[in-house]
Amino acid sequence: MLLTYFAVASVFIPRYRLYIGEGWRCFLDKIRGKNCSVSFDNKMRLIVSEWFADKGMPRIGKFLYKKKNFDWTLITIGVLSTVLTLYLLVVAVQFWFEPPCNVDTCSIT
Repeated sequence: MLLTYFAVASVFIPRYRLYIGEGWRCFLDKIRGKNCSVSFDNKMRLIVSEWFADKGMPRIGKFLYKKKNFDWTLITIGVLSTVLTLYLLVVAVQFWFEPPCNVDTCSIT
């Protein structure tokens, strides 16, 4: 999921390419079992909390400013998006093998 996000974001959002490059380096470092050399996690935590504060949501900004809260929020979002992706995959496979439409009729149950 992360690879797809970075690939799409690097093409369509040029002003964030610096962050995306740092994210790739951090991602590769974590795969190798190293800590991020550029402290990407900390930088993104500060940018996200500042963004929420600037958009008139200071409580969310303060909440995400704490490292523990930011980490748990990312874990929760990651788990929920994984569950949603798996559910949509199951629905797509069911639709592929048992389509609700026959040649003449279409019924959704």
